[in-house]
Amino acid sequence: MKPGDLVRRKDCQGYNVGSFNCECWFCSKQSSRVGIITGPGPRNSWLVMFDCGEWRIYDFEEARGSIEVINETSL
Repeated sequence: MKPGDLVRRKDCQGYNVGSFNCECWFCSKQSSRVGIITGPGPRNSWLVMFDCGEWRIYDFEEARGSIEVINETSL
């Protein structure tokens, strides 16, 4: 991952049971979960601007499948 890459955060699974809805930051903001990496963040993280605001992600999230790079920048 690097600045300019377009990423997508995986949808929440199994939280919409009965009358209880997922209350995570992305679900509560009805986000598309697609964002662009704006630069490096603290503690080996990346800052990503999503449609609902800025969020921090880590390289291990891509390795475990929580984050997917959907378009790499050619910079």
